[in-house]
Amino acid sequence: MRRWIPVFAGVVLLGGGALLSWPREDGFPHRAHEGLFPTCEGCHRGVATGDTSAIVSIDPDGCASCHDGTELERVEWEGPELRPTNLEFSHPEHESELEREGERALDCTGCHRPPGAEIRMAVGPPRPETCFECHAPGAEHYAMEVDCSTCHLPLAAATGLPVERIAGIPEPSSHGESGFLFAHGGRAVEEAADCAVCHTRDSCERCHLNAADVPAIARLPGDPRVATLVAEKPGEWPEPESHQREDWPWTHEEAAIEEIAECANCHARSSCAACHGEGQPRIASRLPEAQVAGPAGVRIAEAEAMPVGHNETFFDRHATAATIGVPDCASCHEEKECIACHDGVDRPGFHPLAFVVDHGAEAFANRTECEACHAREAFCRDCHTGVNVASRLGRSGVTAYHDAQPDWLLAHGQAARQNLETCVSCHQEDSCLRCHSARSGWRVSPHGPDFDPGHAADKSTQSCGVCHFGLPEGIEP
Repeated sequence: MRRWIPVFAGVVLLGGGALLSWPREDGFPHRAHEGLFPTCEGCHRGVATGDTSAIVSIDPDGCASCHDGTELERVEWEGPELRPTNLEFSHPEHESELEREGERALDCTGCHRPPGAEIRMAVGPPRPETCFECHAPGAEHYAMEVDCSTCHLPLAAATGLPVERIAGIPEPSSHGESGFLFAHGGRAVEEAADCAVCHTRDSCERCHLNAADVPAIARLPGDPRVATLVAEKPGEWPEPESHQREDWPWTHEEAAIEEIAECANCHARSSCAACHGEGQPRIASRLPEAQVAGPAGVRIAEAEAMPVGHNETFFDRHATAATIGVPDCASCHEEKECIACHDGVDRPGFHPLAFVVDHGAEAFANRTECEACHAREAFCRDCHTGVNVASRLGRSGVTAYHDAQPDWLLAHGQAARQNLETCVSCHQEDSCLRCHSARSGWRVSPHGPDFDPGHAADKSTQSCGVCHFGLPEGIEP
């Protein structure tokens, strides 16, 4: 059996797309009349022909032919009241499909006999499980793998359903699973007909600010009944994992530039204005406006009032303000926000013009955290040795690399004792031996006043031999 064949026996298609089905409680005593009616069509002639006006072809006058008050007592029976539904089924069409596929037509009890019933006229409404025996074996009624549109009309086409019935449509268990909201967009594109069975465009517009720009949503019809149900229901905007990253506040603009349509699902322009004020990035202009009678989108707590000058052109000229410190950038921003853009690769220009001329004093005073962008050992050494700066003497007679401190030669010993690793990033041992050697040069002792030669020799006599011809007096090898 093909699963696309409509299956709900007992449901008839009426003009205009409205559907009717038998009521859940049937007032007619079928079992009591089992011996009187050899076929179901005796009272339901319209079933075989598709004549909706004759689905129940017996009327009170027909009952009176037996219940005449003489042979049998009269009865009060007005016939069943058919109720609207969104099921799509036609008995003649179903039978024709079976014939085309070489299958035997089903009799009425194939779909209308309750489980376990043995009496021929123990009838009832069809159940989804009965249909699934042929069309989706083993599936559950509200499972994701079931094609809802096989048996159901789009909700907007089931115009007879009242609002109360629509509100009672059960929610599939998959809709409550973790991550469903993030994944449902892909299924809505692939299985749009299934979604339309329970949803209209109004369902999506409750959350999607950009509903008019999303083709899968725009194709759905609207429906005033659904609009009434969702009018007082707030939108849902769960936070994606990307938004929880520590660097998201200063990297989200790049993500927005790559895929602004994703942002527009949840954010209006007011989201950007909460932090950026008038100085919103240009990409924000492509976000939708918050709707007065629609979803407002994610509400971001409004920041403090923007400093003076943070208008729409501030981004292009913020370097000047950052250089002079007006306004104080550090009061709102962290240094890593600057580094996210000014990494020296994608967007250079963090320092003002001619900064290289006086950067030595800046680096020595440590007013700027150079290591935030530069690997001091490799970056500084490569430049200073590459341009021969480290070997040139400045006006004060000291090497240019240390020109931030005029008396560097007199004070460098303390620096070496505190952090010798910094020295060896540029200097080798022979740099020290030109002055600090007992064999040649200026023969300046590198040892401090409290130096203990015996203790040093205990650790390594070879170290002594680097500068001395022999061991110091009184020290045995």
